[in-house]
Amino acid sequence: MKKRLFLSALVAVGLSFTSCKKCSECHYDGPNGEIELGEYCGDDLEELEGSGTEINGVKYEVHCHEH
Repeated sequence: MKKRLFLSALVAVGLSFTSCKKCSECHYDGPNGEIELGEYCGDDLEELEGSGTEINGVKYEVHCHEH
């Protein structure tokens, strides 16, 4: 029983270290309200937050939040 509990804890800790990739749901505020862009992770998320998005020649600030 102790061996099974230890192995379960070890697996849980291992998974938590390998799944540190930050992902967030992102959107921008368009002229007709909030527009969802979907989920972005890692470098794609940082680039989108930093540079925003351009739609039809208009640049919008992108907002992302973790889920």
